[in-house]
Amino acid sequence: MLNRAEEDYIKTIYELTIQNEDILVKTNVISEHFGYTDQSVNEMIKKLANKKLVSFLPYKGVKLTPKGRNEAIRMVRVHRIWEVFLTEKLGFSWEDVHEDAEKLEHATSKDLLERLYAFLGKPDYCQHGNPIPDENGLVKLVSHFSLDQCSVGDCFKMTRVLDFKALLTYLNQENISLNDEFEVIEKDEFNSIIKIKHQHEEITISLKTAKMLFGSVVNKS
Repeated sequence: MLNRAEEDYIKTIYELTIQNEDILVKTNVISEHFGYTDQSVNEMIKKLANKKLVSFLPYKGVKLTPKGRNEAIRMVRVHRIWEVFLTEKLGFSWEDVHEDAEKLEHATSKDLLERLYAFLGKPDYCQHGNPIPDENGLVKLVSHFSLDQCSVGDCFKMTRVLDFKALLTYLNQENISLNDEFEVIEKDEFNSIIKIKHQHEEITISLKTAKMLFGSVVNKS
């Protein structure tokens, strides 16, 4: 039986492997994510390794064992299904839903989860565009192509964003939503900015933000 902190670590390691497209996650990346000290992270990693949930490779990082991955997928599935329910049925905004889903995921029985999943029509993605594992742990494909990789003249369709409250709040302010399309009209690597045209308006955003927006280049309509 895992406690809440252990579940959070397992889920975070899984999400970071997906985000970074690498099965190994460096411990300092985990420390930065949680805002914890390296010592506290190393202590938790040792506990998880003792429970056969992760493997630690010195100087390389941490990776989930098959047991750990199965547990992580379960937690991610619960969390994202609750996010869909809270946004679609209760009207939560996409920047405010994370904390409540975080609390609910730790107190959800398997039966409740499957009923909720069926009630929602078995969604493939949450409102941030992240895939929801199905009953067998299988997930749909997800884009790793980010806006900052576009060239001037590209038309970009945003299908996924990182679940950071500050980022989502900023996108709300700019009236940018999932599945929106915009044209890249300027890119300034030196000043780390990119200018896009969205709904007939020009918006200048940082390349840091652009790296958190994922999707694909589409043909202009």
